[in-house]
Amino acid sequence: MSIETENTFEDVEFKGISGIQKLTSKSFYNCRFIGCDFTSSDFSGTLFSDCHFQSSNLSLITLGGTKLHTVEFKECKLVGVDFTSISKLIIKFAFYDSLVSGCNFSQLKLKTTDFINCQLNQTDFFQTDLTQSDFSRTDLTEAIFEETNLTSANFVDARNYDINPLKNKVRHATFSMPEAVTLLNALDINIEY
Repeated sequence: MSIETENTFEDVEFKGISGIQKLTSKSFYNCRFIGCDFTSSDFSGTLFSDCHFQSSNLSLITLGGTKLHTVEFKECKLVGVDFTSISKLIIKFAFYDSLVSGCNFSQLKLKTTDFINCQLNQTDFFQTDLTQSDFSRTDLTEAIFEETNLTSANFVDARNYDINPLKNKVRHATFSMPEAVTLLNALDINIEY
């Protein structure tokens, strides 16, 4: 069974795949991708349902119209990925122990999304609905939160975030000290320790 010539895959485990440039208009159901390198691959029009990516590189992938339904990324590298072009019909994915850098999630509805113990550097969440999402133990260096809904989001042990509570919805969000003090940066006040 060839990932390049077949169009539908179910309950298949792919290991160590690399060098594939096009995976367009395919369907993957309950598949696992372990140690794969999909750098710069085109996933346009492809469906991933109940799929798991482990220790894989998905940097610079193209996601035009891609459907991500219950997809988990664990110990993966995703650099420069524009998630705004995915199909908005059904979106459900999670990131664990992954590098998610220079990615764009702007204007997506990502309620209850897990970004746990990740590096979300220079990632854009402009006008994103992240209600009840979990950012625990995540490094958010230079991540952009503007007009973002962070209602009931979890930032326990998250670090390096710059969230302006005057420009984002943070009601019932959970933060931990000492990092939570950065929420006061927008008020232009002085705090003495």
